[in-house]
Amino acid sequence: MRRQRRHRTGLQPLGALLLLSIVACSDGEANGGPAAGGATGGSSAAGAGGTGGSADAGAAGAGANATGGGGTGGSSGSGPGAAGAAGTAGAAGSGAVARVGVCGVRSAGVVTADSFETYEEHYLLGDEGFGDALCVVRFDVRRAGDAPDGCDESAGQQDMCLWTHLVEYSNPSVLVDEDGACEDSELAMDSAAIAAIDGQQVAYGYVFEYQGHNSVLMRYDEARGWQPGVNAGWSPETGDFQFDRRDGFCAY
Repeated sequence: MRRQRRHRTGLQPLGALLLLSIVACSDGEANGGPAAGGATGGSSAAGAGGTGGSADAGAAGAGANATGGGGTGGSSGSGPGAAGAAGTAGAAGSGAVARVGVCGVRSAGVVTADSFETYEEHYLLGDEGFGDALCVVRFDVRRAGDAPDGCDESAGQQDMCLWTHLVEYSNPSVLVDEDGACEDSELAMDSAAIAAIDGQQVAYGYVFEYQGHNSVLMRYDEARGWQPGVNAGWSPETGDFQFDRRDGFCAY
């Protein structure tokens, strides 16, 4: 009988402690504690995590901020490191990856010893040069007078330039401009660039198999004289002339 009384007396403090613990946990959850937004210290950590997420990937920033923003208790969960602003910054930080195309200049037309009637196009091709044209700006190129002397001597042999002309660019027109690619890409053919080419005069000449290699379109430079410009083709029989100079990759 004495053992039973002592046993019941020893259980009473333990039951009281368990009851107090249950009440304390219930009060914490009801007041927006750990079950809603974490403890006060946990809410601050979530806010800081949101700011860190904004430094790189937008999706990671948004996910971290959702943790901080979910708590309803404690002012630190809705402070400067909370959901809205930091999540937006994370999305902007990730940015769009620039696509790569190929930019260049091409020409076609008819040239004789006495006339030069061609066009030149500044262009951008998408998908690393394998896609469609995203920008094409065309200029008419017409003879404007006689070119400076010295084209033959620049080739290293006499009578190598089959023709020379002073030509002028005119009548610019934008044939293709997908989503502003002419201006916004590295081709950079905005209105100012087009205006700078319009009315420009240059001296051209043509050498068949320049110094034993490819046939080239020569171009005169006041500082350096005649210089090879770009590989080109010309038919003496028909006058057909063309070149296509690809200047390499450019972003768009």
